[in-house]
Amino acid sequence: MEPSIKKNSVQNLIRNPFSMLTHEEQMEIKQLGRPTPDLKGFISKSKKCNKEYTRHFHADTYKNHTWLCGCEVEKAVFCFPCLCFGNTSSWTECGIKQLSHLSSKIKIHQNSFDHLQSEVNLKVLGNRYVNDEIDKLNEIEIKRHNEQIEKNRYILEIYLKCVQFCGAYNLSLQNQGNNNVMTSSNNNSVLLGAVELCKSSDVKLRCYFETSTSIDWTSMTIHDDLLDCMFLVARQIILSEIEKAQFISIIVDGTIDVSRTVHFVLLFRYELNGFPVERFWGFFNATNGHNVVSLTQTILSEINSIVKDASYKLVAQSYGGTAIISKVNVGVKELYPYAHYMHCHSHHLHVEMTQAVSTNKEIQIFFSDLSGITDFFSNSPQKVTVLDGLINNQSSQSKCDFTGTGGTLKTVYLYRSEIMHCMDIIIDTLEQTSTINQAKSIKRLLSDSVFVVWLSVFYEIMPNIQSFHNSVKTTSTEDSVNECLPILVQQFEKQISEVRNKVTNIIEIASNLPDVNVRIKQDEQCNNLNYNNESRKQLAIEICNTLVDTTKDRLEFTNHLTVVKLFQAEKYSAYSKKFPTQLFQCMFHCYPFFDKDRLKTELQVIYYRDDFRNLSGIIPTYRYILKNDMIDTFKEVILLLRLLITIPPITAENDNSYSTLKMIKTCLENTMFKEKLNALTMINIENEMILNDIDFNTKVINMFSERKDRCLNFKHKIK
Repeated sequence: MEPSIKKNSVQNLIRNPFSMLTHEEQMEIKQLGRPTPDLKGFISKSKKCNKEYTRHFHADTYKNHTWLCGCEVEKAVFCFPCLCFGNTSSWTECGIKQLSHLSSKIKIHQNSFDHLQSEVNLKVLGNRYVNDEIDKLNEIEIKRHNEQIEKNRYILEIYLKCVQFCGAYNLSLQNQGNNNVMTSSNNNSVLLGAVELCKSSDVKLRCYFETSTSIDWTSMTIHDDLLDCMFLVARQIILSEIEKAQFISIIVDGTIDVSRTVHFVLLFRYELNGFPVERFWGFFNATNGHNVVSLTQTILSEINSIVKDASYKLVAQSYGGTAIISKVNVGVKELYPYAHYMHCHSHHLHVEMTQAVSTNKEIQIFFSDLSGITDFFSNSPQKVTVLDGLINNQSSQSKCDFTGTGGTLKTVYLYRSEIMHCMDIIIDTLEQTSTINQAKSIKRLLSDSVFVVWLSVFYEIMPNIQSFHNSVKTTSTEDSVNECLPILVQQFEKQISEVRNKVTNIIEIASNLPDVNVRIKQDEQCNNLNYNNESRKQLAIEICNTLVDTTKDRLEFTNHLTVVKLFQAEKYSAYSKKFPTQLFQCMFHCYPFFDKDRLKTELQVIYYRDDFRNLSGIIPTYRYILKNDMIDTFKEVILLLRLLITIPPITAENDNSYSTLKMIKTCLENTMFKEKLNALTMINIENEMILNDIDFNTKVINMFSERKDRCLNFKHKIK
């Protein structure tokens, strides 16, 4: 290169193509920048209408176009980026030597694709080395960020575990004070107490809380968001289990919390690893009121999103808690033809039958009043002692019983006069105003003709209900359960018919007892309920009819109990000689989606083999097939076993699973907070499922980190 020629000059770039230079040389030229000589000799002459024009190049043109450069030798202007990276000959080889229409030429060129591409290439030249330094800085920043994130997630996981602990043992999570902040006043906030306990034994946790001011962990917003995430992640686990399960059944119940509010709860039952599980799905309320249509729509909306197009998957449905909910089964079965309505162990038969006859307002009031008497005596052994003394003075019979509706009803009916006398003693001897008022109220109640009439009617009915419940409970564990149940139903119908025939006499006798308050009788005409004895006689007959109908509906479907007999190991020897065709056909009448011939052959193999004769029952047989990798061999038998495991049994004695519904009711009895009730119940009921998922906390934290407006970051950065 000639000493007088600069490296960034147009002449040099034309002679020595930019692409042929080393990276260092290219960077040097970029640093030098474009050449912008004065180009005083760059003149262009033109003639128009016999008039001559002379144009001169102005240096201001460089300022207006930062890519423009010039060459004094060629007396022309060039494009500096295109000299380096482009191939537009007019701007890179010979340049623009005519000043006429220069502005339009510049405009066309600077808007061209090649020019823009060349500009970008020149500007990013050398960034690889700069990026290396930036990458190193980014790595340091990412490492620092992720270290802080780990601290944040560690603290959140400790907090999360404290929530799980409180939920698992149904402890009070919150005591909401002012400003939407949890408080530990009166030791009500067990959660904050658990966090404090963790701080005392964890130095890292204690230091964090002492130095961190970026987040208030007592905020109810954080608390509620965390509960929401835990509930949703738990549901995701249940959904993944349901997707793997071949069959499911639903259990729906109307449960009551401590505030006497009715909550409808939905459970899913299915087979998991050879055992039945009942999962809490959530509480729901019908959008358009508690009527059959609205409840059906609400339940179907939950089921449809889970079962989707597999209508065969729902094989059983059971309802309890309120009379109206049991009627939902009809609408569900229209969409899911194999979802047979049946009674299950989660619903106590005598309770459901009592619920069925409590749709009338007067009957509801009667049972509510009866419950009030139970509460009055069950909370005070001293009161019971006083009553026992009165009873023992006049009778040698057993002491009074206030446990449950049946016990209270029997005690009140047999010892009504003694209880009234007991109330007089309590009124005269005790000083507590509330107790005296309760005693006066109970005494008036025991003289009320309406109460006494229904007391007499249900005294005749309840023993039959309790006896029937006990008989079904006992029979369901026997081999002949499917034959015995229809007989028990017939016997119960006969007993209730006898009561129905005596209704007139029962009511007449009760209405004319000497200690029934005559004034109340006269006031009945003004009562809003507008009932008289004739109306009550008719209502009592309807109650008897309802009891019979309810019993028949609940115990109509028992075919699954027949199918279970196919897996009674003690009969395999007999089955191997004579196949149980009648039992086999019963199953296909209910669930016709099996390969009949294949299933029969598989059962014959099981009946023939000695190793299966040591296995008695559904679950041991299923587990044996699973353990020995014989699922493909007994694929139809496995399908049948999964079906039978999924169907809820009549009583808990036939089931290897706990009653989830019973746990939910216990949880509601101890839970005061209605907010986040779904999440709190899920943590309590499905605690074992949550603990078994080793990634549960990570999933919750990841979901929590995606919530908007987080005061603290919980998301890692990726390189």
